[in-house]
Amino acid sequence: MKFGKLQKKTNIRNRFLIIYFIAGSVLLLVFFIIYTNRLHRNIRKDVQIVPDLYSKFLGLPTDVNLEHFLFQYFMEEIIPGIDYPIILADSLKKPFSWENIDIPKKNYSELDEKQQELLLKMTRKMDRQHTVIPLKFSKENNKIYSYVYYGDSKTMKQLKMMPYVEMVLILIFVLLGIYGVVSSKRGERDFLWVGLAKETAHQFGTPLSSLSGWLNILSMKIEKEGNDPEMLTMLEYMNVDINRLNKIASRFGKIGSTLKRQPFNLHNIILDTIEHFKRRLPSISNKINIKFKSKIEEKEIMIDPDLIKWTLENLIKNSIDAMQKKGGNITVKAFSENGKTHIQIQDKGTGLPKSMYKKIFYPGITGKERGWGLGLSLAKRIIEEYHNGKIHVMKSELKKGTTFEIILPEE
Repeated sequence: MKFGKLQKKTNIRNRFLIIYFIAGSVLLLVFFIIYTNRLHRNIRKDVQIVPDLYSKFLGLPTDVNLEHFLFQYFMEEIIPGIDYPIILADSLKKPFSWENIDIPKKNYSELDEKQQELLLKMTRKMDRQHTVIPLKFSKENNKIYSYVYYGDSKTMKQLKMMPYVEMVLILIFVLLGIYGVVSSKRGERDFLWVGLAKETAHQFGTPLSSLSGWLNILSMKIEKEGNDPEMLTMLEYMNVDINRLNKIASRFGKIGSTLKRQPFNLHNIILDTIEHFKRRLPSISNKINIKFKSKIEEKEIMIDPDLIKWTLENLIKNSIDAMQKKGGNITVKAFSENGKTHIQIQDKGTGLPKSMYKKIFYPGITGKERGWGLGLSLAKRIIEEYHNGKIHVMKSELKKGTTFEIILPEE
């Protein structure tokens, strides 16, 4: 990804985040208003039965049988219009009629045992919820001749669910917002990180070009005055160091750029990296050895060799630093398994607590007394973002050592 594209992507993400919070808040508010108004209309429709009954009651002639009218109104007007379960039972609480229940409407005695038990279970539940109306002969006679059991209507269920629906929607909205903020911060961090890497590469470039020029002039002067073996050796060392600095500048320049991976022999890259450290180990430590066990001698995979080498250097250097006080062996293993290449780097150093397994890859996190804590963060970026692989702490024990693992796809 190019630097300009990363900046543009970050700006787009920030604008999207602002739009998300504004539009999301408005949409949530509109949804709650519509949902509340709908429930309000349904509740009004449910209670409309009472004024309708009252208006018809006032219009009745004086000689009409009131009980017959109420029964007829109940069966013809109320029952067909309700959407909640209702069960009519006799004085012994045995159901004889029901509505809005997924049980065939026939005599209770003709139902099978499961259907009968379901009806009785529903009446017991309604009893506990006090959603039952006992029907009596008269005010003077308290004898009950029937029971009317009823459950919650769809509107009532929606009303009960409303607080939970609102809480879930608000929670989702907030979590997505938090994710957006975190992503935006990560984008800004990436933007700054890529900018720093590019600027570092640029700053390296100018003095390196100058040094190369002066080195060429010095080489020509030495040739004119006669070859001095000591001076030629010094020039060779200077050339090596300048080439090394040029390689570092090139690596930083690749951060944030579009990479073109090509097939390379990973075994040779690992071996070359290990040999680089072996040549320097005597000056670093006399007690550390690096062993390489490879089963990928002939395997080529799509990689950027320079960045992979940089990653390996960071990991091996970490292992060497972790073993400075105790020495021992650093073992590098490479093998292929299930279409992926695994590289394991095991040391016998200070080790890590389990809480640091993931944090160790964050920028600024380091167990060293000196340093910025960017090495492993760089390694993670190179492996996971540029090579679609994975890098993690495979295992670690305090005072016993750590094993890092890199997994790279072979396709």
